[in-house]
Amino acid sequence: MKNLGLLPLLLAVVVAGCKTQKIAPKPQPVSQETAAPASPTTPSTYATAPTKTYKPVSVASKEERFSAAQGETADYGSNKYFVIMGSFSVLENAKRLKATLTEENFHPVILMNESGMYRVCGNSYAEEAAARAKIADVRGKFPKYSDIWLLIKKQ
Repeated sequence: MKNLGLLPLLLAVVVAGCKTQKIAPKPQPVSQETAAPASPTTPSTYATAPTKTYKPVSVASKEERFSAAQGETADYGSNKYFVIMGSFSVLENAKRLKATLTEENFHPVILMNESGMYRVCGNSYAEEAAARAKIADVRGKFPKYSDIWLLIKKQ
């Protein structure tokens, strides 16, 4: 009698465990040998490569007040957006990065914020879109600078 009470429970476990998932069949590639040749009057039946879409790369940004570090000449005029290549608490480290960037044909300037951090700026822009485009360009050409970010001048 006790076994009959366990039978429905056992049956439910077996049925729930045996459900199969339906998997869509893989699409078969169309090769040039098996595809019908295109004619001037019929559209082409050859497979086309899928287009790649890329997500915009996220760019960290921070808004703060700053000025050119001692001994730096910075003529950024009314530019509000700055591409920051590195940030340091020690001026000598910032100078070292500046020298490296100069060798790589950048025109860096060292900035200093109100809390004493040295920001090595690769370039400055009046428009945010231009600054973000430059960051994407640098990240693409120089993977070692993948952590560059956007500094927004606080008024």
